[in-house]
Amino acid sequence: MNQLEHSTIDSITGATSHIIDRHRCLAALAYAEKRGIPKSEVMAIILEKRFSWLNWQTVTQRKWQSHTHRTSKAKHHDSIALREKYVRC
Repeated sequence: MNQLEHSTIDSITGATSHIIDRHRCLAALAYAEKRGIPKSEVMAIILEKRFSWLNWQTVTQRKWQSHTHRTSKAKHHDSIALREKYVRC
């Protein structure tokens, strides 16, 4: 796969598991099949994009869950440390 085909497949694929992104991934697989690109290379691109999106989502959730307006209330009801434990699962 050359650089142009790689960037085309990268721009076609979606990062989430939303139905639109799933169809975009199927379109990228169809494009690769017509161009004679191995399916494993396209799947690697798709999985890399999904992993990066999942990583971004997890980091963002942790960042915003650690910020609270009233830390005393967070300590009383559901401490930040507890929230951090079940986000990491």
